Amino acid sequence: MTNEVKIEISPWFSQSFGKKSKVTMTEQIRKDESLKSLLERIAVKHDGFGAMIYDISCGTIYDAVVIFVNNKPVTSDLKIKIKVGDTIVVTPFYSGG
Repeated sequence: MTNEVKIEISPWFSQSFGKKSKVTMTEQIRKDESLKSLLERIAVKHDGFGAMIYDISCGTIYDAVVIFVNNKPVTSDLKIKIKVGDTIVVTPFYSGG
């Protein structure tokens, strides 16, 4: 088994990857890596990710973004540890009534 996580990015953000539909990718992770560290690495590799999803200078996700790890929402603690086989979903924040 490889040291990978699966990342799914909703169509609303997929334009930052030059796509019009959902982006699914895998990313190698390091032992005891945090979600924050992974997001920083992706933002460095993909400018649009940094522009729309993760603010490298502040070390936070933008307000319009919600991230789920294994179907559980990540609120403000991006220092959570991710594990091999985790699924990370990046989607816009929705509200309504």
